[in-house]
Amino acid sequence: MKSEYDGSISVLMAVVFLLVVSLVLVGLESARQQNAVGMVGLSLQNSAESVLGAYYAPLFDEYGLYGLYEVDIREELTRYAEAAAQPTADVPSGYSGEKSSCYSYAYEIADIALTRSVGLLEGGPSICRNQMIEAGAVSGVQELAEMLLRAVKLLRDSESSVEALEYQQRIERELSKTDTKLLELMKWLDGVPTDKSGVKLQPDGSIVPEPVFVKRVVDGAVTAGSVHMNNETFFQCLQNRYVDVRQQVEEIRAAVFADGSEKDWEALRMAHARAYGAVLDALKPTDEAISLLGDLIRLQETYRPLILEFEEYLDTVAPLLEDEFVETMHEGLKTMKKYIGEGENGKVYHFREMRDTLLSNREILRAVSEKMRDVPIKLLDWKIMYGSLPEMFDGYRLDYLEIDYSTVKKSSLETFSLWKTVKDVITNGIVGGVYGDDISLSDDSIFWVTGKPSSSAYGSIESLYAIPGLSTEGELDAEFLSGVLDGNLFGRLLDRLADGVVALSEKILLISYLTTHMSDYSDADAAGVLKYEQEYLLYGNTKDSQNQKSATKSILGLRVIMNLVHVFSDAAKKAEALVVATEILSVMPLPVLIKIAQYLILVVWAIQNAYLETAEIIRGRSVPVLVTSGSFQLSLSDAFTMTKSKRIAAAQAYKSPGGLCLGYSHYLMLLMLFTDSDTLTMRGLDIIQINLQAKYDYQFRLRDCVYGFEATMTVLCPSLYTDIAPGTLLPERGSAYEITEKCAVSY
Repeated sequence: MKSEYDGSISVLMAVVFLLVVSLVLVGLESARQQNAVGMVGLSLQNSAESVLGAYYAPLFDEYGLYGLYEVDIREELTRYAEAAAQPTADVPSGYSGEKSSCYSYAYEIADIALTRSVGLLEGGPSICRNQMIEAGAVSGVQELAEMLLRAVKLLRDSESSVEALEYQQRIERELSKTDTKLLELMKWLDGVPTDKSGVKLQPDGSIVPEPVFVKRVVDGAVTAGSVHMNNETFFQCLQNRYVDVRQQVEEIRAAVFADGSEKDWEALRMAHARAYGAVLDALKPTDEAISLLGDLIRLQETYRPLILEFEEYLDTVAPLLEDEFVETMHEGLKTMKKYIGEGENGKVYHFREMRDTLLSNREILRAVSEKMRDVPIKLLDWKIMYGSLPEMFDGYRLDYLEIDYSTVKKSSLETFSLWKTVKDVITNGIVGGVYGDDISLSDDSIFWVTGKPSSSAYGSIESLYAIPGLSTEGELDAEFLSGVLDGNLFGRLLDRLADGVVALSEKILLISYLTTHMSDYSDADAAGVLKYEQEYLLYGNTKDSQNQKSATKSILGLRVIMNLVHVFSDAAKKAEALVVATEILSVMPLPVLIKIAQYLILVVWAIQNAYLETAEIIRGRSVPVLVTSGSFQLSLSDAFTMTKSKRIAAAQAYKSPGGLCLGYSHYLMLLMLFTDSDTLTMRGLDIIQINLQAKYDYQFRLRDCVYGFEATMTVLCPSLYTDIAPGTLLPERGSAYEITEKCAVSY
């Protein structure tokens, strides 16, 4: 017999069953929807990456750079996403068939939006630079890096040397103001005739003494030593002009006080006049000399801190310099210190002591002249005057009143002007620079190009390491000479490394990329719109020839630095230049002017050798980075007689030695190392765009290329397990969930 509760239990069980089934279905639907979110995001990501796969093939094939060009990103995204959403459009969702499978995550695309697009040049060159660096890393640059780093170290050391050299030269140039006054002091002190060009010599090498001078009055026997004259020729010319006044006075006194003898009053008066005249003749130049020495002492005090600062600077940088070069700097420092009263005794300008001597002598001479002013008439007057007159010369001395004339002589050279000689060499002897008839430069240009990547943000940069006064044709003008004498000729060549060699590893990778994909002057197979593409990276001129000449000038600047360090470190070359400087300035007994002359000769010598090396480099030879006595090619006579034809012939015959030698392309890499990375990148993009325009599409613009983008996709994902049709367990699409996903992609 059935219980009255049986039906109730059945209903309860049915309800429980439906609740359990509903719970299961809700759980399944929830899991399905969560997975659907992931599937939608994956679909959008895959679709976006598929769009990136349509990169501009010529840009990648030619230069290894990625970028979308003339692609409707939203349209392509929609196409890929719809294919993922409806893989088989003829089968209803949720069913399996013989030729299809159930796809539980089918959805309908409601909207696809492109929220951001990043251009290849957006924000400057960083995007392209990073791609170039990655491409450079693939090619491998270990050997390149080692070579560049070795060259950079040598150049850094050389730049430190040149900086020290110019520092010293600027001080020596200041000290030459002392020499100008010393030339005038020679006239008043020793009676040696001078002008701005030095001692005025007669054709036979003698001098015509000045009529009045300090040392005309001597207290004691007249010898070269007693008058402190170390030039025998000058002493012979001056010997009869010296007057031992004390001896003359003693002779007059002896005659006056002689007993029982007849006095020759006329002779005594003449002797008195000679002695008195000598005293007066010494007073005027003494006043002039004291005034000059006051100026010299003031200059000495002005220069003292400058020289001491240079000494401290030299001690600081000495560890960075070659030992031979430091020795050269210390030799120059010794010469400088003479001008502030320091150094070896007897070879120092003791201006204070000289003035003290003259001040003391002037008081004695004034007192003597006052006593001798009135000519005695009576014997008693003579005895009163000459009784104590000789003792009045006590304390008169010529101590410290010494100038070195030992090197002064008649020059064997036809010209006495070093400055004119060097200027003639610079303006005429280096005519034609490094180019000869065997050099033919490309005249290709891009003056017609507009819309270059670099045009809006990057202008031309100053030619690196270009020597001031160097013309486009490779000639030096008077500006160069002025720069040398002022001691700042090479200042513009310095301070490049500190700014240029930043993030060195990345810089070398960038250089590796640029030199791999772009041609230079040495590339005979260059096929781009510009033939000298790497030169364009450095200088940005519209014409090939302009860029190549700028590169040549920069290479010359680098070679000048290396040659300067060598000639100022090589003892034999310094000695040879000093001999020539001393000969040319043989009428200038002034050490600083002779040092300046030596400096100028060495500079011209170094530049002439650098011109020859540069001529060799642009003809495909490799030249040692470090200049040594063995690799230095020109003699001093060659440096002053070198002509264009001789230089070109020597360059054509040159054979590259072993060791660390750099050719033309290597120097371009070095110059790139010292150039801003952004400038290199943007100019590289100029080359890329121009070449792709010429070869593929004249309307192509890199700034129209897309590097990456952001997109959102909104879809409707229908319910599958929570909507059940009445009377059946089959799902019915009655509602849908809205899902929005976002992605960002780039190369």
